[in-house]
Amino acid sequence: MNFNQLWVLAPFSIVILIIVYLEIMLIYIFINPEGKEIIQVVLHHLLLLAVIFSFYKTSTTKPGTPKQTDTENDSLTNQRKTCKFCYNTKPIRCHHCRQCNKCILRMDHHCPWVNNCIGQDNYKYFFCLVFYATLTSVVYFTIYFNKILKNPPTGSVDTYFIIFAATLSFTLMIVLFLFLAFHTKLISNNQTTLEYFEKQREHYDKDLVSNFNEFLGPGCWLIPI
Repeated sequence: MNFNQLWVLAPFSIVILIIVYLEIMLIYIFINPEGKEIIQVVLHHLLLLAVIFSFYKTSTTKPGTPKQTDTENDSLTNQRKTCKFCYNTKPIRCHHCRQCNKCILRMDHHCPWVNNCIGQDNYKYFFCLVFYATLTSVVYFTIYFNKILKNPPTGSVDTYFIIFAATLSFTLMIVLFLFLAFHTKLISNNQTTLEYFEKQREHYDKDLVSNFNEFLGPGCWLIPI
C-alpha cells in the first residue's frame, strides 16, 4: 500500500473509529432504555442514517466536469482562461483539481474525508452531510452530558470512558458547527470556498433564496436527494 492509498483511507478510518466508539458507549448507556431514552435513541439513529446516506451520496456522486455545451452560450468564452492541464476552455467558476486530475464545475474544494471533489453536482449532499453530522454530534453530547449529570464521576473505569465520549462529541459539535456556519455564509453570499480564499473579483450574489436554490436546489434544501 503506497502513501496515496493511506492518505485516502486515513480520514475515512478515523471517522469510522469515532462513530464506532461513540456508538459503543451509547449502547452501554442505553442497555435497557425507557421512556424519553427510547425517543433519544430513535432520534439519534434517524440522524445517523441521514449522515451515512449523505456521506454515501457525497462520496459517490461525481462533482461535475465541463462539457462543450457549457461554453457555447457563454458570451465571454473568448475571455475565459484555458486550463493548463486539460487544455480546454474553462466555464465560469470552474477549477482544475490536481488530486482528481480534472476540471470541476463550480468547484468548492477537494475533501479528503469523502475522497471526492465537492462541486456543482454534489455540493448539496456535502452540505446535508455537514448539517446532519452537526445535529448528530449535538445529540451525542446531550446524551453523554445528561448521563454524567445523573451519575457524577465515581472513579470507576466506565465513567472515564463516558467522560471521554462527552469530550469527543463536544469537540466534534463545535468543529462541525463552525464548519456548517462557514458554508451557510458562503451559500448566502453565493460563493465557493475557493472563491472565498482566492478573493475573486467576480461576484454572483443574488437574493438569499436564489442563492440557496442555486447551491441546494429549489425547495427540499436539507433532503439529500
